[in-house]
Amino acid sequence: METFDILEQKILKLLDTIDNLEGEKRKLTDKIKEKEEEARRLTGEIEGLLAERDQAKVKIADLIKRIEEY
Repeated sequence: METFDILEQKILKLLDTIDNLEGEKRKLTDKIKEKEEEARRLTGEIEGLLAERDQAKVKIADLIKRIEEY
């Protein structure tokens, strides 16, 4: 009977370890989702800033052209 008790304890410990690992996996999955959302937000922000930069370049080029023509 002692062998079965040892086996039962090992199985219970294994199940507890599995539960802990599943909890850690959920936390890491949530963290990955948060980082992906942050990356998407930052990518959008960068694209907006690049568009603003391009607009500024066009305006500056236009101003330079007007000054040269004056």
